[in-house]
Amino acid sequence: MTQENFLEQIQNNCSDILYISTKHILQKLATKSIVFSEEENKKFFANYKNYHLYLNDFAGIIYGKHASSINALYIEMCHFLEIEIDNEYTLEHALIKLEKQTPQLLMQLTDKDIQEQTIVYFDEKLLEILGSIYYNTNPNQYNKRVKNLQDNILLVKNALQIS
Repeated sequence: MTQENFLEQIQNNCSDILYISTKHILQKLATKSIVFSEEENKKFFANYKNYHLYLNDFAGIIYGKHASSINALYIEMCHFLEIEIDNEYTLEHALIKLEKQTPQLLMQLTDKDIQEQTIVYFDEKLLEILGSIYYNTNPNQYNKRVKNLQDNILLVKNALQIS
């Protein structure tokens, strides 16, 4: 399938912002004459990181002009391509995001309300990970990382005396 055919299908079956964003991504790849197989399309568009990578400079239009988000675009594309949303890419993205919030970083937050909100957010995201179908079908692959995250948040809660 050519890029033009793929874009036409999106234009006819999806939201305007998904069409515009997909066109933006494909233009950044700068391969107008390339022919994509259905499997290559699915593999590329299943990777959540690609949306952040190729739409980073387009965020103002996505958020402001179209009142949407990269996550909403990802979900719509997954539905269109019949890709499971709860997959290794979204799990990996969530894990990396939490791993960046080290105990040292959380302890350095000077505002107590912000610390508590961040801890609540961390707990919620950790629960989402633990409830993830992909995580639960591949626990051995992620148990160590999730355990480290649980230990980190427990350490912070104990240090701040938050239950």
